[in-house]
Amino acid sequence: MIVHLLLFALAPVLELQDDARTRLIAVAASGLDVDIYGTVYLLDRERSTLRTIPQDTTPPREIGGPGWDQGRFDAPSGCWARNGLDILVADEGNHRVQKFDRSLSFVSSLSTRESDVVAERFGYPKDVALSRMGDLFVVDGENTRVVKFTRDTRFERAFGGPGAGRGRLREPTQIEVGASDLVYVLDRGRVAVFDTFGNYLLDLGEGVVNDPVALFADDLGSICVDRDSLFLFDVSHRYLGVSPVARYTGELPHRVLALAAAGGKLYLLTPEGVWVGDDLRDRFLDKESKSR
Repeated sequence: MIVHLLLFALAPVLELQDDARTRLIAVAASGLDVDIYGTVYLLDRERSTLRTIPQDTTPPREIGGPGWDQGRFDAPSGCWARNGLDILVADEGNHRVQKFDRSLSFVSSLSTRESDVVAERFGYPKDVALSRMGDLFVVDGENTRVVKFTRDTRFERAFGGPGAGRGRLREPTQIEVGASDLVYVLDRGRVAVFDTFGNYLLDLGEGVVNDPVALFADDLGSICVDRDSLFLFDVSHRYLGVSPVARYTGELPHRVLALAAAGGKLYLLTPEGVWVGDDLRDRFLDKESKSR
């Protein structure tokens, strides 16, 4: 622990300029993702809806409402829209994952809770993510693990359950697939990192991030958020630095519910709405490359 604390003390704190600009999209939501075109997807668990905020002149769209029919939800808990083609919703109360296209038209649904194959069953899905190869990862809230399906929705494996050793998940709530298709799972008090085959690798930022509440990962690295700070890591899980959430939210309450990054911008969802500002990893990595 002493070593971890020393590394934390020596790690760089990002030097932030006073001219940094953020903007607030005043909306109510419980989850978000942002696609490669900058379209913001907002999930509202209370209203059981999914809506978009496009960056271009495309009209906003909204689907959902309580129910079991296609395109309706029961307390949806997570969404994924990263590639701009596939929109996935973890429809928690309905024990399924629904897939939509970019226009939010229904494509398909995956539900295995009643399957004869015990290993592939999942219930109360908390979150969902796709790999670059189209593999589907579902946080199985009922069985406290992650279930992986191939791009044609065939069950491949489950991991993080009993017998996983240090990779045993206790209360998983969010999942991200980052560089090299590594899998990041926000668990109780930590972020567990697995390879694409479900082998446990490490706890991200162990000794640095004590109580993460939100997570994001992509080809630049990963970001963890605790009550009031953003912790930045590169693709090799090297700690880059820390920034206060207040850099984006100012003096307003800044409890972060979710975050995403796209096109050099970082999106933070709080009870006040979505705060949009610079993705600090771009600035830090660029500064680092110039210093070599």
